[in-house]
Amino acid sequence: MGFGKAVKSLFWQSEGGEAPEASDAPVEGEDEEFTADELAAFIGEGTPHTVPADEIDPVEVGTIEISTTDVGAVAIDFQAQYDAAGIPDTDEVEQLENFLERLDPQLPQASKIAAAQAFLGAIGKDKQAVLDDAARKIKRVHGVLQSKQEETGQTLTSEQASIDELQAKIDAHRERIETFKGELEGVKKACLVEESRLQAARVFFGEVNPPAGG
Repeated sequence: MGFGKAVKSLFWQSEGGEAPEASDAPVEGEDEEFTADELAAFIGEGTPHTVPADEIDPVEVGTIEISTTDVGAVAIDFQAQYDAAGIPDTDEVEQLENFLERLDPQLPQASKIAAAQAFLGAIGKDKQAVLDDAARKIKRVHGVLQSKQEETGQTLTSEQASIDELQAKIDAHRERIETFKGELEGVKKACLVEESRLQAARVFFGEVNPPAGG
C-alpha cells in the first residue's frame, strides 16, 4: 500500500471530524493512489507546506532509468534518485508511512495525528523532520519530471526531423516513379508509331498479307 492510501486514510473524514463510515472510506482493491487531479485538489494553491512546482533539484537529461511493471505501468527507482541527490537516508516520510499503514483506518483524524506525533517523538523525530525530508524528495521528483520532459521534447524534435527527411526521400522516390511511368507511356507511343511505319513498308511490298477485306 503506497503513501497515497495512507494520506487519504489520514485526511479522509466526515464533516464533523469523526472516522468515516465504511461506505465512505476508500475501498480495498480500488485504485488507492492519487490521480493528478486529486493531487492538485488535495494540495491546493498557497498551502503553507506545499512545495511549489518550480522548486526543482535538477536531474541530468537522459539519466532516468525506467522499467515496466507486470501490468504495463511505468516504474522509477526514486530511492536511487534520492541517493544520487545526496538526500540523507533517514527516511522520515517512509517511517511515518509505515506507521500510518498500521493504524486503524476508523480512527478520527485527531487521534491519527496524535499517534503520528507520538511515534515521531519515540524515534527522535518531529513534524519538521518529516516536512524537510518530504520537501527534499519532492524537489527531486520535480527534477525527474522536468528531465523527462526535456528528454522527450528533444527526442520528439529529432524524430520529427527524421520523419520529415524520410518523407522528403519518399516524395522524391514517388516523383521518380511517376517520371519513369510517364516515360514508359511515351516510349510505348513512340515505339507504336515507329513499328507502324515499318510494318506499313512491309505490307506495301507484300511481305505481310494485309488483313482480309483490307
